Amino acid sequence: MNTAHTFHWQYHIEPGSKIQGFRLDGLSVYWQVKEGDWIVGSLRQNLEEESSKFELLDSEAPENISWRRLASVEDVPSLKVLPAFPNRAVVVRPEFPYTLIPGERVNIFVGVPLSITLLTPKGLKLFEEPVHPLSNTWFGSPTDGELCYAMRTLARREGENLDFGPARIICPVRIRNQSKETLSFERLCLRVQFLNIYENGNHRLWANESSVMVRGDESWSRLAFASKAPTYVKDPTLLVQGKEDARGTFLIRALNEGKGFFQ
Repeated sequence: MNTAHTFHWQYHIEPGSKIQGFRLDGLSVYWQVKEGDWIVGSLRQNLEEESSKFELLDSEAPENISWRRLASVEDVPSLKVLPAFPNRAVVVRPEFPYTLIPGERVNIFVGVPLSITLLTPKGLKLFEEPVHPLSNTWFGSPTDGELCYAMRTLARREGENLDFGPARIICPVRIRNQSKETLSFERLCLRVQFLNIYENGNHRLWANESSVMVRGDESWSRLAFASKAPTYVKDPTLLVQGKEDARGTFLIRALNEGKGFFQ
């Protein structure tokens, strides 16, 4: 029988533990020590609704699960569980198309689906599996664009009482129209490689704020990223540092109108 246990990020998996797996929404991950090696397997189920909690499991894995070896216990005495962003930029749609008059700014919140990672005590990643696999989309022009992931969940306007579940990282985005023209957009490209992951006192996951500043041609924007967690996030703990240095500003595509080629 599966039993729910208290979970916290940076949870350490050790040989001989009663806990043999965890489940978040439709993804279940199990581990064993066999012949001195760590072996891990995952199982995905389609659920109509997202779960409201992360469950640690003390039951054995199903018989039909596929296993793979990660490392020897002698070299890796424990494994640490951490969240991760997708490995490409993520394109999201607001609840409705936006128009910003000159000088106007708007704040929106994006719930990006996370991946589960298992790391060695020294921080080497041995396992990564997305909780909600994302589809592909093309962002930009046909000749000057990039392959990204597409999100089905819409960005939200209000930051309070967000109902994003534990399988998502809340990413605040501030968009400012600093041009002399009206700005319209339907899609936002979120550069997750510059984002840190923080855990607040209620175990919700947050990212540092992204700022999108449009000063002229809306095909290009100036991006900047806060160096810390948002001030309204209480008791933040840094879990994961961004993959790329977020200091300074970047001239890059961030907003556009219309659908992507794969959406």
